[in-house]
Amino acid sequence: MQLERIQQVLQAEQLDGWLFYDFRKSNPIAYQVLQLSLHGFYTRRWFYYVPAHGTPVALVSAVESHVLHELPGERRVFRTWQEMHATLQSLLAPGMRIAMEYSPMNAIPYMSRVDAGTLELVRSFGAEVISSANLAQRFVAQLSEKQIQGHREASRRLIAAKDQLFRELGNDLRTGIALNEYQVQQRFVQLIREHGLSAPEAPIIAVNAHASNPHYAPSAVQHSPILHGDLILFDFWGHLPEPDSVYVDYTWMAYAGKHAEIPQRQREIFEIVRRARDTGIAFVRERLAADGPVEGREVDDVVRGVIAQAGYGDYFVHRTGHSITTAEHGDGANIDNFETQDARYLLPSTCCSIEPGIYLPEFGVRSEVDLLVLEHDAEVTGVPAQEEIVALL
Repeated sequence: MQLERIQQVLQAEQLDGWLFYDFRKSNPIAYQVLQLSLHGFYTRRWFYYVPAHGTPVALVSAVESHVLHELPGERRVFRTWQEMHATLQSLLAPGMRIAMEYSPMNAIPYMSRVDAGTLELVRSFGAEVISSANLAQRFVAQLSEKQIQGHREASRRLIAAKDQLFRELGNDLRTGIALNEYQVQQRFVQLIREHGLSAPEAPIIAVNAHASNPHYAPSAVQHSPILHGDLILFDFWGHLPEPDSVYVDYTWMAYAGKHAEIPQRQREIFEIVRRARDTGIAFVRERLAADGPVEGREVDDVVRGVIAQAGYGDYFVHRTGHSITTAEHGDGANIDNFETQDARYLLPSTCCSIEPGIYLPEFGVRSEVDLLVLEHDAEVTGVPAQEEIVALL
């Protein structure tokens, strides 16, 4: 547990303390920040209070007095709910500003881990509860230099796997070999592994109208053929096969035919999506270069505005991007003011996707790259970023 760092963050944010609470592993953020194993046996409520200055206090049930033993500080054991309340009250003086895993109005559900009743209890002692959303990012989303380098290497390998797949598909189309979504998906899985990456879930391969469903997934029993003239969406991801490796996650569009055959409408829709993607990236880079904070929701508004101005706002049906960590969808700031209202900052040494899309009834288009947020800039991975639909022939 990074006690010194937690207290430094609390002092910088002018908070009196951070009160971690869990019941039956309902608060995974607490386990990550405190570096607790989720494999332990937890059936009773526990609290762990880290003051901005001084010694932490663990408050645990007599039934499970062994829990939190690996954490520093004092240990106080309660038998009854009355004892639990009394101990909490002794820790929380009126007027104190206390961080907890909650989100006002549930704006960021990923951070809304403490139930309303527990919040009422804490507030009944006169403490003001502040969302730990931005604090927690520093412990669950910021990457080490080794992880950043690993992300870059995984990016190179994944793009190489994609390039090889596209070459093979072009050869198959030229020689008349039958193709379908599922068969191509399984081939892509094998190529990703051959390039030294791990991908627990198979990529998305979606043809024409199937690409209009952002989370379509072909299967052995439900898939479509890939024929000459089809538009194909490829959404693929993976990470190095090492502990604590960070994901990469990209989406490319290809056409089963020659460049001159790509329908003009598909070209136009892709160009709008590409422009929205690049406008969002430019916004982040400009704000960071000026030492200004960037909220995830602000980036979503900028990207979404490009698509809305082009007349396709109703067809962009998901957030612009998501946090990326050792999980494909991490617990850091999402690029979202659509599905949720994510006011968290894009902190240095974090990673997120930028993936706008337009999903029409007849076909869908998405373009996805990843963004490494640095101290005063942002780095695009998955380069070269796609600039036009790839013709496979």
